[in-house]
Amino acid sequence: MADLATFTVRRVTDPEPELLDSLHALITELVEEGAALGWLEPPSRSDVGDLLGDLVQESDLDDACLAVAEDAEGGVVGFAYWSRRMGETEQPHADIGRVAVSSRARGAGLGRRLVGELIDYARKSGIEILTLDVRGNNHAAMALYERLGFQEYGRIPDFVAIGDQRWDNVYFWLDLRTDEHDLTLHGDTPTGPGASEVR
Repeated sequence: MADLATFTVRRVTDPEPELLDSLHALITELVEEGAALGWLEPPSRSDVGDLLGDLVQESDLDDACLAVAEDAEGGVVGFAYWSRRMGETEQPHADIGRVAVSSRARGAGLGRRLVGELIDYARKSGIEILTLDVRGNNHAAMALYERLGFQEYGRIPDFVAIGDQRWDNVYFWLDLRTDEHDLTLHGDTPTGPGASEVR
């Protein structure tokens, strides 16, 4: 089991050229091990650079958050991020895109710390609801999200495709609104723009 004290978790706020190589190496390692990150082949350094650049730029506007876990030498051993939804009626909400920890660093609670960092910054950024999806065979990740308060809200059976194999895609959400909010919550009542009566 990895030692929790040997790792730091922080939010990335500036372009850091040295971070790119370490992040690219980690993603390459994880994808080659078969991690459920949405890539079948490791992305190029340029593609990881574009992702890193976009997340840092969007974080200036509180539209994204990238958190990394680093070992004592400053090497990246985990990362996670969220991005604000851009649809006009969905801007108070954000999606967690990826959460990943190196197999060398598992068991130190880094997944929990990374997602905790995302949640904390989402609250500071005015995010109301965080959503994510996970491959149905990733039971450790689902248990982590549930421990952090996420609730499953649906799944598409046998949706994730790798070759001729299929797995469920499972969707989770976390409500970050407090009881003190000034929102009028209508739920599914037939009122307001676009409403129609139940027939």
